[in-house]
Amino acid sequence: MTGSGTAAGAGPAPEPRRAALAAFGWAVVFTAMHVYWFAGGRFGLGDAPDVVPEATSTGDRIQGAVIVGMFAVGIVLPLALTRPWGRRIPRRAALFCLWTGAALVAVRGGAGLLDTALRSTGLAPHGLTGLTYEQITGDAHPSAYTIWSGVCVDAYFMLGGVLYGLTALRLGRRARPGRPVTAD
Repeated sequence: MTGSGTAAGAGPAPEPRRAALAAFGWAVVFTAMHVYWFAGGRFGLGDAPDVVPEATSTGDRIQGAVIVGMFAVGIVLPLALTRPWGRRIPRRAALFCLWTGAALVAVRGGAGLLDTALRSTGLAPHGLTGLTYEQITGDAHPSAYTIWSGVCVDAYFMLGGVLYGLTALRLGRRARPGRPVTAD
């Protein structure tokens, strides 16, 4: 038996399995929170009046549709890497999607954290975006709850980047010839 509970040679290779399952769990929670917010939920967004932008243009709706597609890939791909049917996905395509997802969510989270840090410390009152808190949240002086909610959301994005990146690293490592497959 390997560290993941499968016999050597049976089932999916164990090395990327744990990272893929963690990325899958992250994506499920990430998607569930977005569905909740889309349905009008407010938990995790703070108490500022304008933290959820409305899709008012065709471009906004197209962007939303692309993001929904990315959510679907973000959930299905890590799960596929833990299942026998996932072996049908070309490794290069899987690695491309994993690295792209890792980069997108890590950059989004990191930029958000840096933006908040610059604005909160006064080093750059308009942050990276050039926008004030009032332009972003609808409140010139957002509550600590609103600011910390944003920090938590940004940190969760960063966590997703780490998990997808770790999954890609382990899948890529397993793909190189001459490397043994080992458990996490």
